Formats: sequence, structure tokens, C-alpha cells
Amino acid sequence: MDRRISLLRVLACFMVIQLHVSAELYARWGAPAWWAGNVYDSLTRACVPLFFMLAGATLLRRDEPLPDFVRKRAVRILPPLLFWSAFYLWWLWFNGAFPADWRMARMLVSGPVMFHLWYFYALLGVYATVPLLRKFYLHGSRGEHLAFIAVWLLAASIVPTARDLWNGTTCAGGLDPGGILSVYHLEYFAGYPGFLVLGAMLADRPWNRGAAALSYVAASCAIMAASYLVSRRAGAPCEYFFVYLSPLVILAAAGLFSFVLAGAPAPASRMLGTLADCSLGVYGLHVFIIDPVFRRFGWAPPPGEPWLTAPLVAAGVFLVAFAVVWVVRLVPPARRFV
Repeated sequence: MDRRISLLRVLACFMVIQLHVSAELYARWGAPAWWAGNVYDSLTRACVPLFFMLAGATLLRRDEPLPDFVRKRAVRILPPLLFWSAFYLWWLWFNGAFPADWRMARMLVSGPVMFHLWYFYALLGVYATVPLLRKFYLHGSRGEHLAFIAVWLLAASIVPTARDLWNGTTCAGGLDPGGILSVYHLEYFAGYPGFLVLGAMLADRPWNRGAAALSYVAASCAIMAASYLVSRRAGAPCEYFFVYLSPLVILAAAGLFSFVLAGAPAPASRMLGTLADCSLGVYGLHVFIIDPVFRRFGWAPPPGEPWLTAPLVAAGVFLVAFAVVWVVRLVPPARRFV
């Protein structure tokens, strides 16, 4: 696989871990550690958009029969979803969260049993749009692609953000594509599938590295500043500008995505390829490594000086999770699940 794609997978996975490690720091509004949480959270909010954009870059630019696509995606997502859901259901049951009965199966169907597993459910929905988006991307003109992205940005990001800023409701919840958008039924453009088209477009024509780096750094700094301002006004930590469909998060993700893809294509090294192959398993396991494993040793939340310990703890979680997943994947049948 192209080293740029592999690098983005590994980078996005590590950013997710850094985000979750830093989340407890951000919750400490008024404490010195809050700024460390704000900075690290702001720098890593592009993580999930990167995953969706990678899906667009790898799936929309090539055609394949629908049965083949469904089979490959089902094998890719359903076994890990079932495995990690069962694993965390067991963990919750072991800790007395609920009894072992038929409700466990109902929980699995109704939604993620652990907060980070929402991504697997979201992927199922996003993948359902791929056959249509693929035809549109392969047979549409660049102007049509740009028009789609423009409408998506307006409906999913810009208009909801502008409305909330105008109404002073930025800490009342996430972006809601309602209001005037629902009058014109533009809310149908809202959601994560737009990241797929954006990812495919940037994979074909990435920004130059200077503009890409500037976009990522400037947008991340703007997220830090905006988060501070709305948190200060609310008197509590506010995550409004951390939402994945926030205009600033989209800009940061597009910049980082382009920066990596602007590099020269080449095959991934064996180590990088192995890390990328294990990234989905690392994503599934990392929450368990943070809590209870690292928490039991006093490493979560990051102790001591958070500016130093937060990235060190994130690196430790990544390495431990990778080691476990790598060992498990030595058994060939287990590779479908982790």
C-alpha cells in the first residue's frame, strides 16, 4: 500500500488516542492543566475526518461490482464491530454495569456499547452511500464535485455554525442542521459522507504542502482560541468547536490530509504497513488500555506536568495496544476481528 495512505491511518489512530487521553484535562476548566488539554484536543480533532477522507480516497476513485463491494466492506467492519462490542459488553458486565441476559444483545443492535465504537456504526452508514457517491465521483466533472462540496459545507457546517454563533447557543449541543436548512430540505446534505468526496478530491489534487501546513496550523490555533472564548463565556469547558463537522475542524483535516498526500508516492515500509494493518484493532482496544489498565497505575489522567505526560501516555497506550493487537493477529483467523 502507498506509504502516504498507511501513514495517514497510523496518524489518525494515534490522534484519536491523544484526544481521549487529553479529554480529562480539558474537563478541568480553570485548572492549569486545562490549556494542555485544549491544545492537544485542538491539534487532534482532525482524526475522525481523516479516517472518513481516507475511505473516500481509497473507495470512490475506483469502480467495482456492487456485490464485491458489499462483501469486502462487510468482512472489514462487521467482525470487528461484533468482537469489540462483545468484549466491552463483557467488561461492563464484569464491572456490574448490568446482568448477563437478553438485554446485552439488544444493546448491541441499538447502538455502541462503548462510546468510541460509534465509529463502526457510522462507517456502516457511510459505506451505504459509497456506491452512489462513487458513480457521481467517477462520472461527474470537477465543477460538479466542487458544487457538491460547497453545498455540503453550507448545509453540514457553515450555516449551522453561523446560526449558533448568532443565537449564542454554541454550548447548547453539537451542530444541528435544522432551522432554515430544513425549510429547503438541505439537511439531507448534512453528515459525514461529504468527507468521502472531499477525501477523493484531495487525493487526486492535494494542496501544495505550504498551503496545507498553514491550513492545519491556522485552523488548529483557531479551534484553541474559539474553545477558550466560548468556555470562558460559559464558565465551563465547551466542546462546540471540537465537533467533527465544525468548519475549523474540516479545514484542519483537509490541510493535514493534503500535507501528507502531497509527498511522493512510494510503497509503505514493512513496519509502517504493519502499524497501519493494526490500526483498526488499536482503535478498538485503546479505551480498555486507558481505563482500567493505565488508570490503575495512576497514568490516566496524565500525572505530573500534562504538557509532557499527555503525549507520553498517549504514546504508551498506542504502543501497548499495538503490541497486543500484533500478537493476536499472529493467529490468522483472528485478523478478521482485530
